[in-house]
Order: sequence, then structure tokens, then C-alpha cells
Amino acid sequence: MSDAYQSELFASIATLDQLKRLYELGAIDVRSFQQESQTLLQEVQQHMDNMRRFGVDVDGFLAEEHIIDEFPEAVRMLGITNLQPRNLQGMTEDEYYDYIGLAVLDVATANCNKGLMGLAELIVDVVKRVPEFKSISYNDVIEAVNRVARAGLIPGIRTLRGGVKIVELRPLELRRDQADVINLAASKGYVTLEEVMMSLKWSEDHARQVLSSLVEAGMAVVDSKYSTGAKYHFPGLRSRTEEE
Repeated sequence: MSDAYQSELFASIATLDQLKRLYELGAIDVRSFQQESQTLLQEVQQHMDNMRRFGVDVDGFLAEEHIIDEFPEAVRMLGITNLQPRNLQGMTEDEYYDYIGLAVLDVATANCNKGLMGLAELIVDVVKRVPEFKSISYNDVIEAVNRVARAGLIPGIRTLRGGVKIVELRPLELRRDQADVINLAASKGYVTLEEVMMSLKWSEDHARQVLSSLVEAGMAVVDSKYSTGAKYHFPGLRSRTEEE
């Protein structure tokens, strides 16, 4: 059955590529192109999902079939880039993601007291725990995180208003103002009271209240030795250079 899904996926991508070329030549009107391309994009996604259920390495299949070279128009529409066959060490795709998922849980457990981690930092920690996978990609780790989250083992990835991605390691139920402070701290791992007041245009009372709530929740640690005022560190967001 998986072979059938592979051939159907190949056919759908080839058809999508041809459709785009015909549209660019003016042989198909805009409305028809939009309707037919949307249908084909959904078909491609369904075939990929079916293949993954059978444990097929979709990226490996697409790389082996030279999809980027053969169907560049379809590839651009699908957002496929830099396909490389992965060495799954003899595992199925599900086993591969389960293995990475165990590393995700190890990292989450080790950092649970922080409440959250920057997504980029979590990815680095996970990759270090699975050195046997030389071709592991950031997307592989993100997929493993999403699978662990769907299993209800961690809350998962959250995108803050400023676009910063964090991973909630335990249920946090962040208020919007708390999320704003975390977003502000994301780049360097800490904020000061003054930075919060100036950047978010809050009163001193409100800034102190929100920062205190983050300290009480275990997400921030206050350092009152800072010469120009207290520093509020977020261990889950702290940069590697600062830790070292």
C-alpha cells in the first residue's frame, strides 16, 4: 500500500508542476488555477500523511526521486527546500521520531523547573543528545516536539506576539502581559524593570506586579546585585554565552 501512496504522491506533484506551467503560459484562467492547485496541494499533503503512517521517510523519497530538479514549479508552491535523504539507522519514520521524542522529554524533564525554553535552545540540546543521527534537522526536532505535545506529555510550542517561539515544558497559562515580558527577554535572557516600563509603556506598579508574578511562577529569577537595578533572568531563555 505504501508503494501506491508513493506513486500517487509523485503523480500529484507532477500534475501540480504541469498546472503551474500551463497557468504561466496563459492556458488556464486564474479561477481554475486557484481551484485546481488547491485541490492538488491537499492531495499532496494527504499522500505525505499516508506515507508517514506507513513509516515511510517522505523527505528521503522526494530526494531520491529528484523532485526539486524534476518539478521546480511544484516545489516552490509546496515550500520544499534542500531535500536530503536521512539515515534513519534502520528505523521506520515513526520509530525515528519516537527516538528523538525521548530526547525531547529528557531535555524537558531536565529543564522543567524553568517552565519554558526558547525553541532554538531546546533544539540544540536535543541534537546533542542524539549524536548518532548525523543528518538530523531542526524540522525533525520540531516534528518530534509536536508529536510529544500531541501525546499530552508537554504543552508544546507557543509563538509569542513578537514572533518569538518558546516551548512550554509544563502548563503555564501565561497572561498576555506575562507573555509580553518573556517576548522582551527572549533575545538576551533577562530584562530590567526599567526596560519593561519603557518598552511596554507600563507604570512601575504594573511592571513590578508582572515581573513578580513570573518570579513566583518559577519562570524568572531576580538578581538584585545588578548595579543599576534588579535584573530578572529567565533561565529557559538564557543564551549559551551568558551561561558559559
